[in-house]
Amino acid sequence: MPAFKWDEDKGTKYRWLVYGVPGVGKTTLSKYLKGKTYLLSLDESFHRIDFWKGKNDIWSIDPEKPIEDLADFVKAFKPDKYDNLIIDNVSNLQKLFFIEKARETRTGLDNKMSDYNEWTTLITRFIAKCFSWNINILVTAWEAQNKVTDPSGQEFMQYGPDIRPNPRDYILGNCDVVARMVQKPQTGERGLIMQGSIDTYAKNRLDGRKGCKVEDFFEVQDK
Repeated sequence: MPAFKWDEDKGTKYRWLVYGVPGVGKTTLSKYLKGKTYLLSLDESFHRIDFWKGKNDIWSIDPEKPIEDLADFVKAFKPDKYDNLIIDNVSNLQKLFFIEKARETRTGLDNKMSDYNEWTTLITRFIAKCFSWNINILVTAWEAQNKVTDPSGQEFMQYGPDIRPNPRDYILGNCDVVARMVQKPQTGERGLIMQGSIDTYAKNRLDGRKGCKVEDFFEVQDK
C-alpha cells in the first residue's frame, strides 16, 4: 500500500506513544522520523545513541529540579521551527517528580497522598499543552504490567506504559497509535505491536497495520 506523504505545512499532526523495556530502542526509533526533530530527554538516554550525538536540538531535563525545568522548556520551545517533538521517557519523569516531592518531607523519603494528585495534574497539563502544538509528537515510556478488569469482572495482567493510571489513560486516549516495542532474542530484530490483546495494550487508528518493523513505523499507510 502507498504511504501518505508527510504534510510539509504540518496540516496533519500525528501522536504516537511507544513503550517497551529499557534498552529496546525507543529513543533510537526517532531517527526514522522525517523532517526536523527536537528531543525533550527525560532520562538522558540520548547520550548512548549514535544518531543524537553532536546534535543541538535537545533539551535534557534537570533531574534536580524537573518540575521547574519542564516549565522552562514549555516557555522556551518553538514548535513552529520543528516538524517533530520527542517526549522521551515519561516514566522517568514520573520517578523524578516523586523523588523531588519526597525531598520536601521530614525524612526525605516519603510521598504525601497529595503528591499523586499533583503529578496527575502536572503531566496532564503538560501533555495537553504539547498536544495543542501543530507538530508531530512521539511519546515514549518504560513498560509495566498492569492489572486490568474486563466487563465481566475477570482480572488479568496486561503490558502497558509505566505511567500512573489517570495520566496514562489520558495520554493513551489522545494518541493515534500506541505500540509496544519488542525485540526477538534469537535475532535481535526489533518491531512494534500495534494491535491490542488481552495481554498487551496497543491501538492503531491511523491504518490497518497490526505490527511493523521499526523502520516502517512512521510510514502511515492508506486504509
